[in-house]
Amino acid sequence: MVYNFSMWTKLKELIVKLYNDKRIRFLFVGCLNTLVGTGTTMLVYYFMGYGLFDQTNITDIETFIGTVIGYAVGTVHSYIWNKFFTFQSKEKSVLEFLRFVGVCAVQYTLNYLLTLLAKQFISMHLIYTIAVTLVCMVISFVGHSLFSFGKKFAKKDSEELNEPIETDLDEK
Repeated sequence: MVYNFSMWTKLKELIVKLYNDKRIRFLFVGCLNTLVGTGTTMLVYYFMGYGLFDQTNITDIETFIGTVIGYAVGTVHSYIWNKFFTFQSKEKSVLEFLRFVGVCAVQYTLNYLLTLLAKQFISMHLIYTIAVTLVCMVISFVGHSLFSFGKKFAKKDSEELNEPIETDLDEK
């Protein structure tokens, strides 16, 4: 059997090129995170006594509980993967996590509001879901790039954390 090493070399170069692109890593983490968040929600419904794929009689409160737990697990999962894999942040700060959660909250709210708006103009659920998801994905990437894991904010946070704290005892 004869192997075409040129083809394998090109494939390897393509994989390296894709891996080095932060946007591709972000998309990969987003897909993985969708599986984790949705999977968690489905498991919560399952433990509530519903089938994994038949949740037609779920009450509003059960839907709320399932989605909150799924979204919380998904957010932590997303933070870990985006911190270490996508953006490769070296910062050790609670503020970084809080900025990440803030961007997620803005993105989630925007997603919800855009979905409500899109439903008024587009009748096909799949079409407006994809459109809103794409818009929110771009906003999320920009928010995490600039705000959650941006170097400017990381430097500012570390400077604020290293400033001496003044107390009334310092005057005596």
